[in-house]
Amino acid sequence: MTSQSSEFDVIRVVLGSPHVVGGAEEELRAGLAERPRRIPHRYGYDATGSALFEEITRLPAYYPPRSERRLLRAHADEMAVLSGAVELVDLGAGTAEKSEILASAMDAHGLLRAYTGVDVSPGPMAAAAHRFAVRWPAARITTVHGDFATALPWLQGRGTGRLMVMLGGTFGCLAPPERADFLRALRSCCGPRDHVLLCLDLYDPVDTVRRAYEAGCAGERPVRRMFALNTLAHLNSAYGADFDPACFEPTVVYDVPLRQVRGEIRSTARQRVTVARLAMTIDLVEDEMLLHDVIQKFELRDLVGELASFGFRCRRHWVEEEFRCAALLLS
Repeated sequence: MTSQSSEFDVIRVVLGSPHVVGGAEEELRAGLAERPRRIPHRYGYDATGSALFEEITRLPAYYPPRSERRLLRAHADEMAVLSGAVELVDLGAGTAEKSEILASAMDAHGLLRAYTGVDVSPGPMAAAAHRFAVRWPAARITTVHGDFATALPWLQGRGTGRLMVMLGGTFGCLAPPERADFLRALRSCCGPRDHVLLCLDLYDPVDTVRRAYEAGCAGERPVRRMFALNTLAHLNSAYGADFDPACFEPTVVYDVPLRQVRGEIRSTARQRVTVARLAMTIDLVEDEMLLHDVIQKFELRDLVGELASFGFRCRRHWVEEEFRCAALLLS
């Protein structure tokens, strides 16, 4: 169900409840039944998880936000002009700090007429939208609270000349089946004058990646560990599960041959967990792993081929050379 309200010149759209309706329940049920068991990454991004992730992005060793910001500042003007877009659609908006670089470039070229932010966590997105409304009062500002499965069909036919952006490495967090579903839905959503901008990490030096993703696992405030365990706490709250976070230990693994960083939560004892909303019981053995985060690092040539198979043509790409963040402009 969709509802809309207007306040502070921001249109707010709520597409049902992104964590507890229809396909989302089946996605979670299927993930928990897999081997290894998997919790789709978006279940970590309730209000607490989103705040913890923002802390992770500010860790000195965690290079992806810094690399992506550098790439956008260097090439946002070119991205805006090449796309010719008059609306910025921010898929996975979060705080939209990096998206603001693109919006500023579009405005500098007289293009920006609208901004639409999409996210499962409404708090940071609402603050970002208010900031955009204050900075660009003539632009139409819209927030969409929902996941990609509900938001992309809603966006279909609701604009033309749009730049659909996915920043923050979110594309790399999608498992291959999720990536395929997302790309099919995105292709259906896009009109002939729309463009897509994907930012993601290319295959990086092993030591650099390990330092980045091990940061925040220990110390006085182990935010990465807290982020992982919050995923279980969120399932307890939203799904009536009875995970005991004290019986789990988060770890991060960089699987170099697969070019994957995996966030895993290890069961420290043999235990039974009930997920009441799903009428599901899970028996975990000692040392069994739950995957809560899988971040793919890409080879550019392979990725361009994958995108082409879903009907996207790469018009241009840019690479930040120090940490190998890449941006691809697709039509």
